[in-house]
Amino acid sequence: MTSRRFILALLLTALAQLVPLRAADVARPNFILISIDDLAYADIEPFGSKLNRTPNLNRLAAEGMKLTSFYGAPVCSPSRSSLMTGCYPKRVGIPNVLFPGNATGINAAEHTVAELLKARGYATACVGKWHLGDQPEFLPTRHGFDHYFGLPYSNDMGPAADGVKSNLGDPLPQNPKAKGQPPLPLLRNETVLQSVLAADQTTLVIRYTEEAVKFIRAKQDGPFFLYLPHSAVHFPLYPGKAFQGKSRNGLYGDWVEEMDWSVGQVMDALRELKLDAKTLVLFTSDNGGTARGVNTPLRGFKASTWEGGMREPTIAWWPGKIPAGATSGAMASMMDVLPTFVKLAGGEVSGDRKIDGVDLWPVLSGQRQESSREVFYFFRGNFLEAVRSGPWKLHLVARGAAGAKGKQAKEAAAASEQPPILHNLDSDIGEAKNAAAANPEVVKRLQALAAKTEADLGTEQAGPGCRAPGRVENARPLIDSEGKVRAGFEPKL
Repeated sequence: MTSRRFILALLLTALAQLVPLRAADVARPNFILISIDDLAYADIEPFGSKLNRTPNLNRLAAEGMKLTSFYGAPVCSPSRSSLMTGCYPKRVGIPNVLFPGNATGINAAEHTVAELLKARGYATACVGKWHLGDQPEFLPTRHGFDHYFGLPYSNDMGPAADGVKSNLGDPLPQNPKAKGQPPLPLLRNETVLQSVLAADQTTLVIRYTEEAVKFIRAKQDGPFFLYLPHSAVHFPLYPGKAFQGKSRNGLYGDWVEEMDWSVGQVMDALRELKLDAKTLVLFTSDNGGTARGVNTPLRGFKASTWEGGMREPTIAWWPGKIPAGATSGAMASMMDVLPTFVKLAGGEVSGDRKIDGVDLWPVLSGQRQESSREVFYFFRGNFLEAVRSGPWKLHLVARGAAGAKGKQAKEAAAASEQPPILHNLDSDIGEAKNAAAANPEVVKRLQALAAKTEADLGTEQAGPGCRAPGRVENARPLIDSEGKVRAGFEPKL
């Protein structure tokens, strides 16, 4: 009998080796994505900061991989649309910043990373700034997130009298009745908890952090996806009480250091619960920093397509899976999060709509030095302003003149008479030297890549490959100018 059992066991083992491993049999990792608002490239020590102390991010980088060529978008809503959909912002109809009460937002037809992970059995939560539309149809709970706690848009989008146009300690306007944007709502799922005033701004980081850690503890049996987009370090600057006046870099440094503390709290929870071996953490920023931060060695700041406007300080961490202390200069972007996470979860990206992201896992795992991305397009709004392939980046200064308005039109008109501007980002990351004259074939190749997208995304207007955003009728704020909460969003008694 024993001999028969032994032989049967051998046969079953041999047969098992012939059966392909199913996606459902693969251990599904947890995912945590921490995004800071307006963090500049050199605002944290792993990326060169000499002003701000970031010990938790130092440890994250020492135990993980720094991604030194990771791109967002020039401003926040477009970058977040890339993250959620795996697409260029223009493709999904969100090329510009959304404001309170906008009739447009993320389209329900798009497949978000949260929806695709939820279909794989993941618990999902968004804690922090959303900024993909504040109408009911656009909120996180309608796009794959089981739980939401945070602000539907930036922390400066409210009435000046509420302190959202003034940094901590600055005087508030003398006319509290002056009309402006509606009050800033703090949401839990689809309930408005309160209007956010100046004092409340100082509590955002700690409240977001507590909510994030609470979710991790509740869902520790996994798998889970936690998206933690902080309102910090966006203007107005409101560091928490425990951090005020503690840095060497004023209010801005105080808030950067509080943000680092928040990262530490999340990481401590993972280690305490012994989830570190099965959790991928990605830390990044939505767009380039402002002049309040330090973008060295990059040129430009937020709202531009210079490297300083779109290249983000990014760290990927997963002990035992991502090489410790590694650095990768592979071209990567917010768009790559969706296909990378979904594939690691054992799922597939739906083929019913085109996406632009690529699977970054071969780079993150150290199997490849370069990503599979051939080209990256730098859009500001609908205008294609630059294109990169390999180390070469070509600024298309003549583009954007037709149909542009205001400041952008003046910039385009002034630049349209200039020759092309080419930079080798490997040797000239600060985009200081025009290498076009010495490399005419490179210029020609990148111009051809730019022209190629005319039939897809378009270079000045929305092209045939662009999809419509979500749109509603009778859009209105969640809290009106008189402080009345929109029907259906009132706290439940």
